[in-house]
Amino acid sequence: MLDEGRRANKPIHELLAIVPGLGLARLPEPSAGDVFLDLEGDPFVDPGGLEFLFGYVTFDDGKEQYRHTWSLSRAEERAAFEAFVDFVMARWERHPDLHVYHYAPYEPAALKRLMGRYATREVAIDRLLRGERFVDLYAVVRHALRASVESYSIKSLEPFFDFKRSINLKDAGRHLVAVQRHLELAEPEKITEQSKDVVRDYNRDDCVAARRLRDWLEHLRTAAIEKG
Repeated sequence: MLDEGRRANKPIHELLAIVPGLGLARLPEPSAGDVFLDLEGDPFVDPGGLEFLFGYVTFDDGKEQYRHTWSLSRAEERAAFEAFVDFVMARWERHPDLHVYHYAPYEPAALKRLMGRYATREVAIDRLLRGERFVDLYAVVRHALRASVESYSIKSLEPFFDFKRSINLKDAGRHLVAVQRHLELAEPEKITEQSKDVVRDYNRDDCVAARRLRDWLEHLRTAAIEKG
């Protein structure tokens, strides 16, 4: 498939056989309340790491909305975790068919880790997990299709749903390293506003890309249903 894409000079994909409970079959129906979550973390800050940026996208009042919270200390990490969980639970009350989408299993694992670290929001996280509210788009992709990419990172898949990032990935990587270095050296006050702006926009791109990927997968599923 990769060689075919190179010869054609364009992204190529094909759907795999539909299997109940896997791939497109595990993709929930879209909801107006859906949340697209991406966390930025550093595993080398103190014992246990630090989730230093909570970012998530929703679609409200006819437009995409990005929310984010910086958490450069333990107190801020706890507050950001609690605020995000409270936001999702309140939104779930208004949208019973809501799901929280992410790419790869990092986000729900991090939320469970934070729940244990701070001994807070245990009931809410348990409800979200038991209610199967978290949807791993990476797992959907891996069992839904073959694509002409070297890896199935979300960045490699973006040409398939025509997503263009606002931030150059090399610039984003450089500023991410700077943020992480200052956090690991316990000097968050040295993180520049430029670095925070670039990392925030990189995070927003990841959240928006997840939403666009979900929409593309839903389009593929609708087409497959129409073909019987």
